[in-house]
Amino acid sequence: MDLESARTTLIAQHDKIRGDLRGCSQLARRLRAGEPIHDEIGTALAQLRADLTEHNATEAELIRPLLDDSPGWGTVLVDRMGESHLAEHAALWQMLTGTATEVAAHMDDLVEDLDAHMAAEERTFLSPLVLRHDVITRHRRQEPT
Repeated sequence: MDLESARTTLIAQHDKIRGDLRGCSQLARRLRAGEPIHDEIGTALAQLRADLTEHNATEAELIRPLLDDSPGWGTVLVDRMGESHLAEHAALWQMLTGTATEVAAHMDDLVEDLDAHMAAEERTFLSPLVLRHDVITRHRRQEPT
């Protein structure tokens, strides 16, 4: 997949996740206010989890191959993405673990943390200033002449 298609795909997934977060946040407020909507919020949380799982897999599938042939620079960028993602994803999944009531109790923190995580991705390795054909090409392995 080309760079722009990869970026477009991942940003579209971010938009979907943000929509999931809005819905989950509204339902969490209603649940905390005492409305009996456990099934509804359970369904919404399952969708959020599924969309996050899909996004994480797609991200790894699309970004690494684009940068694999850029030793040093691409490797560092991918490794940094991997290291920070492992820790951040673990923390985010911890917040998504538990009953609907338990997750709803800290939904505001989850929304804030996940939105910040996606915004950081969009500023860094999904940025058109970073994920550009000319930048990647400049860092590609040069075949011996």
